[in-house]
Amino acid sequence: MPDTITVMAFLNSALRSGVRNYRWQRRKLGAARRFLRKEFRWETDFSSRSPQWWREGFLSRSATLYGLDRGNDPSLYVNDVQRYLRTKNMVNPHLQEAMNNKFNFFLLMNSLSLEAQVVPFLGICSRGRVHGFPDVTHQPTAQFLEKTLSERPHIFAKPLHGAEANGVRSIRRDQNGYRIDGSATTLDEITAWVESFHKPLLFEAAVPQHEVQSALNPEATNTIRVLTMPDLDKDHEPFIARAVHRIGTSRSGHVDNWTKGGLSAAVDLETGQLSQASRLPEDNELEWFSHHPDTGSAIEGITVPFWEETKKLVLDGARKLGFLEYIGWDIIISPTGPVILEANINSGMNVLQVHGPLLADPRVKRYYTARGAVVES
Repeated sequence: MPDTITVMAFLNSALRSGVRNYRWQRRKLGAARRFLRKEFRWETDFSSRSPQWWREGFLSRSATLYGLDRGNDPSLYVNDVQRYLRTKNMVNPHLQEAMNNKFNFFLLMNSLSLEAQVVPFLGICSRGRVHGFPDVTHQPTAQFLEKTLSERPHIFAKPLHGAEANGVRSIRRDQNGYRIDGSATTLDEITAWVESFHKPLLFEAAVPQHEVQSALNPEATNTIRVLTMPDLDKDHEPFIARAVHRIGTSRSGHVDNWTKGGLSAAVDLETGQLSQASRLPEDNELEWFSHHPDTGSAIEGITVPFWEETKKLVLDGARKLGFLEYIGWDIIISPTGPVILEANINSGMNVLQVHGPLLADPRVKRYYTARGAVVES
């Protein structure tokens, strides 16, 4: 019997090891496919590509963004393979749904008693009807839209899951009628789009921006991305690793998203002042802007209003959500203070590292290494 038990234990161990190895191989294959999709989704001449950096784990665009051909040390940057293969597990996989599902995150935020606002959640549409919040209502989509837009002339619709502003639509009503993403439309057309969407949709109220933020580009909500993580040498006390101000452009339309053509300016963590802004390159030349390329508004040197309050807010939130550890916060600066829009596991690595390598901070490097996202050579 002992021999039988030993054999069975060995077989079970081998089976578990085989399953783990199979899953790891699948993850590596998936990461490789995503890497190639990202590389060749960028429509550019081959002369702008940097295949010499692919084996180091960097997309061509990332090599340009990080100045690797200009002598910057690649070992100080979280590369794209690490980003796709490993950083997804910075948050325990069994807890990721708390942030991946925007409805779950809204409910979580409203249970934390933070000293700040969360973007008002208005309802969720499923199967042709909208369940409204905070007053519990259940009504046809057209009825909900007509009533809500008569009370709030600007709202957003977005999928429960998603990134890079995919599926997010701006819906307005003014004296000339209805508009979606700035284009004239009708209530029937908006209703048809909502009800034809293949997944449930959330509705959120648009939050007015502080005049400083609006001046950067009034056509988009210009948000701040703040990355928090625990300091492993200080009893997991959260700290801000980096903050950037995203700014919409004519390329990005009604959103400020970096991958859609928006700008990124670094926020000085002490003063709240903005650096020059950059954007994803169309070739192998990186552009920097001290003024907005469309509006002409100053960017470099502008100070983010309520910056101390913003830092306090995200650090308070990071402490109360310590079990999640790694959070990319999206913050709107309203006329009265910071407002939480959402939070993400995928922090948008190149929108942060275009302003310098994250791993140059020993606290960041220790954390990424401890979680297996970065493997020290």
